[in-house]
Amino acid sequence: MFITNAKPEWQKGSLSDLITVKYGKDHKKLADGHYPVLGSGGIMRYVDRPLYNKESVLIPRMGTPGNVLYVNEPFWSGDIMFYTEMKRNNIAKFVFHFVRSKDLVSLNNGSAVPSMTTQIMNGMELSIPDDQQLNTFETLVAPMYKTIQENTKQSKNLAIMHDTILPKLMSEELDGTNIKSKAAKLSFK
Repeated sequence: MFITNAKPEWQKGSLSDLITVKYGKDHKKLADGHYPVLGSGGIMRYVDRPLYNKESVLIPRMGTPGNVLYVNEPFWSGDIMFYTEMKRNNIAKFVFHFVRSKDLVSLNNGSAVPSMTTQIMNGMELSIPDDQQLNTFETLVAPMYKTIQENTKQSKNLAIMHDTILPKLMSEELDGTNIKSKAAKLSFK
Protein backbone atom coordinates (compact mmCIF):
# COMPACT_ATOMS: atom_id res chain seq x y z
CA MET A 1 0.00 0.00 0.00
CA PHE A 2 2.77 2.47 0.94
CA ILE A 3 6.04 0.77 0.22
CA THR A 4 5.66 0.18 -3.52
CA ASN A 5 2.91 2.75 -4.24
CA ALA A 6 4.27 5.90 -2.61
CA LYS A 7 2.58 9.07 -3.83
CA PRO A 8 4.90 11.69 -5.35
CA GLU A 9 3.60 14.40 -3.02
CA TRP A 10 4.66 12.53 0.12
CA GLN A 11 7.59 13.99 1.98
CA LYS A 12 10.97 12.40 1.26
CA GLY A 13 12.88 11.55 4.38
CA SER A 14 14.78 8.92 6.27
CA LEU A 15 13.78 6.37 8.86
CA SER A 16 15.26 8.60 11.58
CA ASP A 17 12.41 11.06 10.87
CA LEU A 18 9.97 8.46 12.21
CA ILE A 19 11.85 6.49 14.88
CA THR A 20 14.61 6.57 17.44
CA VAL A 21 16.73 3.43 17.31
CA LYS A 22 17.71 2.09 20.75
CA TYR A 23 20.06 -0.71 21.77
CA GLY A 24 18.70 -3.76 23.56
CA LYS A 25 20.35 -4.75 26.83
CA ASP A 26 21.75 -7.84 28.52
CA HIS A 27 19.07 -9.77 30.40
CA LYS A 28 21.15 -12.41 32.19
CA LYS A 29 21.09 -10.69 35.61
CA LEU A 30 17.33 -10.16 35.59
CA ALA A 31 15.02 -12.31 37.68
CA ASP A 32 12.48 -14.57 36.00
CA GLY A 33 9.08 -13.02 35.44
CA HIS A 34 6.38 -12.63 32.80
CA TYR A 35 7.86 -10.06 30.35
CA PRO A 36 9.31 -11.65 27.21
CA VAL A 37 12.98 -11.19 26.33
CA LEU A 38 13.03 -10.93 22.55
CA GLY A 39 15.92 -11.90 20.32
CA SER A 40 16.13 -12.41 16.58
CA GLY A 41 14.64 -15.89 16.97
CA GLY A 42 11.70 -14.76 19.10
CA ILE A 43 11.16 -15.22 22.84
CA MET A 44 14.31 -16.25 24.70
CA ARG A 45 12.91 -16.22 28.25
CA TYR A 46 10.68 -14.17 30.55
CA VAL A 47 11.96 -11.56 33.04
CA ASP A 48 10.57 -9.54 35.94
CA ARG A 49 10.58 -6.11 34.29
CA PRO A 50 10.27 -4.66 30.81
CA LEU A 51 12.90 -2.58 29.05
CA TYR A 52 10.18 -0.85 27.02
CA ASN A 53 6.38 -0.89 27.22
CA LYS A 54 5.10 0.75 24.02
CA GLU A 55 4.57 -0.32 20.44
CA SER A 56 7.93 -1.03 18.81
CA VAL A 57 9.74 -2.63 15.89
CA LEU A 58 12.72 -4.81 16.76
CA ILE A 59 15.56 -5.22 14.28
CA PRO A 60 18.40 -7.71 14.70
CA ARG A 61 21.74 -6.02 15.21
CA MET A 62 23.80 -9.13 14.51
CA GLY A 63 23.33 -12.59 13.08
CA THR A 64 19.98 -12.78 11.29
CA PRO A 65 19.11 -9.29 10.04
CA GLY A 66 15.91 -10.39 8.29
CA ASN A 67 14.04 -11.37 11.47
CA VAL A 68 12.28 -8.06 12.11
CA LEU A 69 9.63 -8.20 14.86
CA TYR A 70 6.58 -6.04 15.64
CA VAL A 71 5.72 -5.80 19.36
CA ASN A 72 2.75 -4.19 21.07
CA GLU A 73 3.22 -5.26 24.68
CA PRO A 74 5.85 -4.62 27.38
CA PHE A 75 9.10 -6.47 26.55
CA TRP A 76 12.83 -6.67 27.10
CA SER A 77 14.97 -6.47 23.98
CA GLY A 78 18.07 -8.66 24.03
CA ASP A 79 21.44 -7.02 23.45
CA ILE A 80 21.71 -8.28 19.88
CA MET A 81 18.52 -6.43 18.91
CA PHE A 82 17.63 -2.82 18.29
CA TYR A 83 14.23 -1.66 19.47
CA THR A 84 12.55 1.49 18.24
CA GLU A 85 10.66 4.37 19.77
CA MET A 86 8.07 5.96 17.49
CA LYS A 87 8.25 9.73 16.98
CA ARG A 88 4.66 9.95 15.66
CA ASN A 89 1.35 8.20 16.26
CA ASN A 90 0.15 5.34 14.07
CA ILE A 91 3.47 4.58 12.42
CA ALA A 92 4.79 1.41 14.07
CA LYS A 93 3.05 -0.99 11.69
CA PHE A 94 4.09 1.13 8.71
CA VAL A 95 7.71 1.12 9.97
CA PHE A 96 7.53 -2.65 10.50
CA HIS A 97 6.39 -3.27 6.92
CA PHE A 98 8.89 -0.78 5.51
CA VAL A 99 11.85 -2.35 7.33
CA ARG A 100 10.69 -5.88 6.45
CA SER A 101 10.52 -4.88 2.78
CA LYS A 102 14.24 -4.01 2.79
CA ASP A 103 17.01 -6.46 2.00
CA LEU A 104 18.72 -5.99 5.36
CA VAL A 105 21.29 -8.68 4.56
CA SER A 106 22.67 -6.56 1.71
CA LEU A 107 22.81 -3.49 3.99
CA ASN A 108 24.74 -5.23 6.77
CA ASN A 109 28.11 -3.96 7.95
CA GLY A 110 29.70 -7.21 9.12
CA SER A 111 32.04 -9.55 7.34
CA ALA A 112 31.93 -12.92 9.08
CA VAL A 113 28.86 -12.10 11.19
CA PRO A 114 26.19 -9.91 9.56
CA SER A 115 25.82 -6.66 11.53
CA MET A 116 23.44 -3.73 11.41
CA THR A 117 24.30 -0.25 12.71
CA THR A 118 22.19 2.68 13.86
CA GLN A 119 23.74 4.71 11.04
CA ILE A 120 22.43 2.23 8.44
CA MET A 121 18.99 2.12 10.08
CA ASN A 122 18.67 5.90 10.48
CA GLY A 123 19.82 6.55 6.92
CA MET A 124 17.21 4.38 5.16
CA GLU A 125 15.42 6.68 2.74
CA LEU A 126 11.65 6.54 2.31
CA SER A 127 8.57 8.46 1.28
CA ILE A 128 6.58 9.37 4.36
CA PRO A 129 2.78 9.20 4.03
CA ASP A 130 0.75 12.03 5.50
CA ASP A 131 -1.07 11.55 8.82
CA GLN A 132 -4.41 10.85 7.12
CA GLN A 133 -2.90 8.01 5.06
CA LEU A 134 -1.14 6.58 8.12
CA ASN A 135 -4.43 6.67 10.09
CA THR A 136 -6.21 4.90 7.21
CA PHE A 137 -3.49 2.23 7.15
CA GLU A 138 -3.68 1.80 10.94
CA THR A 139 -7.49 1.45 10.81
CA LEU A 140 -7.17 -1.16 8.08
CA VAL A 141 -4.46 -3.35 9.62
CA ALA A 142 -5.06 -2.97 13.39
CA PRO A 143 -7.90 -5.55 13.46
CA MET A 144 -5.67 -8.02 11.59
CA TYR A 145 -2.86 -7.55 14.10
CA LYS A 146 -5.33 -8.01 16.97
CA THR A 147 -6.58 -11.26 15.43
CA ILE A 148 -3.00 -12.50 15.01
CA GLN A 149 -2.27 -11.66 18.65
CA GLU A 150 -5.41 -13.44 19.88
CA ASN A 151 -4.69 -16.52 17.71
CA THR A 152 -1.14 -16.68 19.02
CA LYS A 153 -2.39 -16.51 22.61
CA GLN A 154 -4.98 -19.24 21.93
CA SER A 155 -2.35 -21.42 20.26
CA LYS A 156 -0.09 -21.12 23.33
CA ASN A 157 -2.98 -22.05 25.63
CA LEU A 158 -3.82 -25.09 23.48
CA ALA A 159 -0.18 -26.18 23.54
CA ILE A 160 -0.16 -25.94 27.35
CA MET A 161 -3.37 -28.01 27.55
CA HIS A 162 -1.88 -30.57 25.16
CA ASP A 163 1.31 -30.84 27.20
CA THR A 164 -0.71 -31.22 30.40
CA ILE A 165 -3.31 -33.72 29.22
CA LEU A 166 -1.29 -35.99 26.89
CA PRO A 167 1.07 -37.39 29.57
CA LYS A 168 -1.93 -38.17 31.77
CA LEU A 169 -3.64 -39.99 28.92
CA MET A 170 -0.48 -41.91 28.07
CA SER A 171 0.01 -42.99 31.70
CA GLU A 172 -3.70 -43.85 31.89
CA GLU A 173 -4.10 -41.41 34.76
CA LEU A 174 -7.02 -40.09 32.67
CA ASP A 175 -9.49 -42.38 30.94
CA GLY A 176 -9.52 -41.38 27.29
CA THR A 177 -12.01 -43.94 25.99
CA ASN A 178 -14.92 -41.51 25.65
CA ILE A 179 -12.95 -38.42 24.64
CA LYS A 180 -14.09 -38.52 20.99
CA SER A 181 -17.77 -38.66 21.85
CA LYS A 182 -17.41 -35.98 24.55
CA ALA A 183 -15.44 -33.75 22.16
CA ALA A 184 -18.08 -34.19 19.45
CA LYS A 185 -20.81 -33.15 21.88
CA LEU A 186 -18.81 -30.10 22.99
CA SER A 187 -18.19 -28.95 19.41
CA PHE A 188 -21.92 -28.68 18.72
CA LYS A 189 -22.72 -26.56 21.79
